[in-house]
Order: sequence, then structure tokens, then C-alpha cells
Amino acid sequence: MTNSNTTPELRRYAVRLDAGEVTGWRFEKAGAPPLLFLHATGFCASAYRQMLSSLGGAYDIYALDLRGHGRNSLPADPGSLHSWAVFRDDVRAFLDREDRKDWTLAGHSLGAAVALLSAEGRRDVAALKLIEPVAMPVWLSRLAKTPVWPVFAARMPLVRQAARRRSEWASREEVAASYGRKALFRDWAPGVLEDYLTDGLAETASGVGLACAPSWEAATFAAQGNDFWNAAAKAPAPVRIFAARQASSTAPAFARRRFQRLGATLTVDNAAGHLAPMQKPQELASFLAS
Repeated sequence: MTNSNTTPELRRYAVRLDAGEVTGWRFEKAGAPPLLFLHATGFCASAYRQMLSSLGGAYDIYALDLRGHGRNSLPADPGSLHSWAVFRDDVRAFLDREDRKDWTLAGHSLGAAVALLSAEGRRDVAALKLIEPVAMPVWLSRLAKTPVWPVFAARMPLVRQAARRRSEWASREEVAASYGRKALFRDWAPGVLEDYLTDGLAETASGVGLACAPSWEAATFAAQGNDFWNAAAKAPAPVRIFAARQASSTAPAFARRRFQRLGATLTVDNAAGHLAPMQKPQELASFLAS
């Protein structure tokens, strides 16, 4: 990893696209190669502050809030979301606007898959570094494009859990106390929950609410009609994968074997779960820097 004494400037970031404002954080380092980092479903760029700030001066970093997440103001209609093409198109529009060369596209879960989908056919991508990409079997992605998919999607545990998630509280302190008691957050590194809530919550008339509406989160989980493996086969740059071996992994054994056949380099962690960047931000920074 780059010398930790070389600390990039941290600031909020916003840029206008045709339909609204794309937001996030900049870990700015003049002269360093650009890295674009994309978050997981339901999260936002601020959740990865510890991991990204640990990269020191290795990259000039853009960490974006995807549509419907964080402070992003692009339209987010759950009824129109059938695949992750809208996220892909937003990212490609952002890259076109920035007009830089030799991007490293990186992401976690949804963000990793969107990074891969966004890279297809581009000449400005030098590397892909994907943490726990959502790598669904081809048959499932094909099923997701058929009229019967909504029946299956409605029964998916992640879709059901997201759809009924509580979305409003009286204060940020109430959310932090409630989430701090949940098993999901217990093994997160100190401070990461607070980083997530920075932009994961938005002010409302009666207190605070989730910046990513439960209906949009559920629709994102259900929107599996993606040509992920086609994009993987056509990746325009070397691909590195970080995969967890725990049951929560979205890059299970079949996906790891397929990645290897396609020439990707794999790092498999026996101890980490799907939320490895929140659990082990320093180790995941090392992965991104390698």
C-alpha cells in the first residue's frame, strides 16, 4: 500500500448529468491515476470512507452515490427498474464527462457488477478491481428477463426484507443506537456505521429517513436481468476479484471458477463475509492498492 502519510484531500463531490445531480466523495490526489469506486445496494459512498482513505496517495479517487442512494438526485422509480442498465448508463455518462484516461473501476457487490458492466467497450479503463461482485448464474439472469420473473423476485429473501425495512426515525442518534444492536453491524470496524449513516440518512420533516428508499432497494435486488458474464468475457482490462468464502458471498465457487477461466486474478478470504469492506477496511484497501 502507498505510504499512509500521503493523505488525499477528502471533500464532498457533485456533478450534474442530464437528469439530475450525481454526488459522492472525492479523495483527491493530484497526479495520481483515477479510481472510481461504486457502493453496494442500499449503501452509499460515505460508508467506504475508512477503506478509501487508507489508500493514501495511490489513486485520485471518486466515490459516487448511485442513483437512488445517498445524496444522488437522479430519478429513482422502482417500477421502471428491471436491470442495472440505468446504473451502468449513469456511470458511463460520468466517465464521458470527466474525460480522463487509465481509470481503475472498482466497487463492492452491486457496485462491482456495475463497474464491470460499465467497462464494456471502453478504451479509458486500465483495470477492474471488484469486491464481492454479484455474479448470478446465467440461467437466473435469463429468467429475470421473462414475464414470470416478478413472481420469483417477490419471494427472494433480500427483496422481501428490503421492502419492509423501517425507513424513518426521530433522530440520527436513534438510528445509530438501533443499528448498533443489530447482528449485521456487530463485526463492522469502529466508526464505519457512523460513516455509512452520514449520507445513508437524509433529513425529513419529522426527523431522518433512509436515503435509499426501501422500495428502491428492493427493486434493485430484484433487477437481475443483467448480462454480467457477457461483460466479464469482454472486459477491456485486467480483472481482479476479492471473494469471501463465507455463505454470504455473492461470488460463490461456481463464479470463482468461471472468473478464473476468463483470466481474472482471485483473492479468496476464508474469514471475511460479503460486507468485507465494512469489516476489514484496511485489508480491502490493500486489495485495491495491489
